[in-house]
Amino acid sequence: MRFPTIPLALLLASLLALTPTVSYAEATDQDPAAASVPVPGGDRNPLFEEADALVASVETIRQEMAKIKSKLSAVNGEDREILQKQILDRQKQIVSDVYALCENVLKQEEDELDASAVRQKAESWLKGIFPTFKKYTEELRAEIAKQRDERDGLAPEELVGFEERLAAESTRLDGLYKTLCDHVDRMQAMGLDASQEISYLAENLSDRAEILAGQVKLTLEQIAGAKEVLEKNPENAEYQAKLPAEEAKLNRITQSLQAVVDVMKRLDLESAEYSQLLIQATGDITGDIFDTEVAFGLMEQWMENVKTWAMDNGPRMVFKFLLFLLILVVFKVLARFTGKVVRMSMASSKLQFSQLLQNMFVSVASNLVFILGLLVALSQLGFEIAPLLAGLGVAGFIVGFALQDTLSNFASGMMILIYRPYDVGDLIEAAGAFGKVSDMSLVCTTILTIDNQTLVVPNSKIWGDVIKNVTAQKVRRVDMVFGISYSDDIPQAETVLMSILEEHEKVLKDPEPVVKLHTLGESSVDFIVRPWVKTDDYWDTYWDVTREVKMRFDREGIAIPFPQRDVHFYMERSTEVEKA
Repeated sequence: MRFPTIPLALLLASLLALTPTVSYAEATDQDPAAASVPVPGGDRNPLFEEADALVASVETIRQEMAKIKSKLSAVNGEDREILQKQILDRQKQIVSDVYALCENVLKQEEDELDASAVRQKAESWLKGIFPTFKKYTEELRAEIAKQRDERDGLAPEELVGFEERLAAESTRLDGLYKTLCDHVDRMQAMGLDASQEISYLAENLSDRAEILAGQVKLTLEQIAGAKEVLEKNPENAEYQAKLPAEEAKLNRITQSLQAVVDVMKRLDLESAEYSQLLIQATGDITGDIFDTEVAFGLMEQWMENVKTWAMDNGPRMVFKFLLFLLILVVFKVLARFTGKVVRMSMASSKLQFSQLLQNMFVSVASNLVFILGLLVALSQLGFEIAPLLAGLGVAGFIVGFALQDTLSNFASGMMILIYRPYDVGDLIEAAGAFGKVSDMSLVCTTILTIDNQTLVVPNSKIWGDVIKNVTAQKVRRVDMVFGISYSDDIPQAETVLMSILEEHEKVLKDPEPVVKLHTLGESSVDFIVRPWVKTDDYWDTYWDVTREVKMRFDREGIAIPFPQRDVHFYMERSTEVEKA
């Protein structure tokens, strides 16, 4: 079954035929140059140029459409569809130009320009559009009603396809109501009297909303009846086909009712009753729930349902509910007690757990006790705990398998928190990363490198590798090596190096610094220089001592040699020379 529809192209064609085709200059009864108000400097105002271009565009497109339409009678099939598509595209552009012309008028008037002639043309177009859409609306509503009446004569297996086709027609009608509302807004923006148009929309929308609301209620009853029949007889073929059709029908009707309600709200029409019905029918919580009237209406119905239910099941449920609350209170107290015991145990432990780890253990222990109490309390209300626990077990297995890498990081994070090889603020080298620890969690450690890059390292990578904590100790030894020439005075070099260390303010007296002759190298005599400093002063001391050693060696005449190699050449006389 096919639904006869009125092509939008023909609709727009009839709409644009309502006004005569005149140019902007003709509408002002003067030449084009005089139709525009010149701006200083002799140039035409850009708004007048835009108005002329829009009118010219409409006229040009109308001429193109006339040529295309003249070809329609001579073609069929795919060629005809192509031409109709070309007409539709051009007509959409015409409507767009008309609306742009209205905006142009408003801009001209805002700039205090004379837009009377072009306003007359724009108003004429706008006034002629609504009656055409009104006629199309009536025809489409009549066609939908006719097709809907034929629904009862269809076989159950044909109903789903029927609803899909009828949904397309309903969507077209709903879109038309929205278009009419948009058009009314444009008329009001142009200062036109749209009271008749608003009255027409209000009457039609109210009628359509009332019809759709009745259909929603009836369809809900039919769906409930079909489900009841299928519960008793699941093999009933008729209702197996009928139930999906009724559900498709409900979906179609609620979508149309929602579209109608949206337009009614734009026109400030009463729609709370229909919004309430939509929430009840679909179960979707939308922004309408915040409407006071809708919220109170829903509350009244819910209270009525609760009242009826309470009268039938009140005493028994009150006892169970009180028992439920009592169990929750008891286990809440037990959870707090368990948390205190765990915290005291960890505080007295020799492992010196971090505060983060202590809080986590306390929270886990307390929550486990409370969850156990919740399960016991739910069982008193009639909930089956065994399937719930089985479901949680399966879900836990699936989640654990899917997050095995994350759980590995979690376990490593636990070990790091327990043994505390480093803490926030420490300078460490681990898993190939070197920098200061800026953040720690049970899953990863964030390291800020020396050049200010942020590295997020999984805890499993760190715990499975060597961890070097540079700043764990408060005092560090600076290891340096300096070389002198073989010809230089060794005691003098030792004295200079020791004096440099003794004079530096950041070198600690205890432990004592060490200066010793270490190796006799290929090109130099090497001394080891090992002062002790606070960890924070390590690099400052290293750089200061290195600089001072070079400067003092230069003043004392001590050379820092370059690598040297002795090359020996052996000359052999030739046989001829020896004979000579």
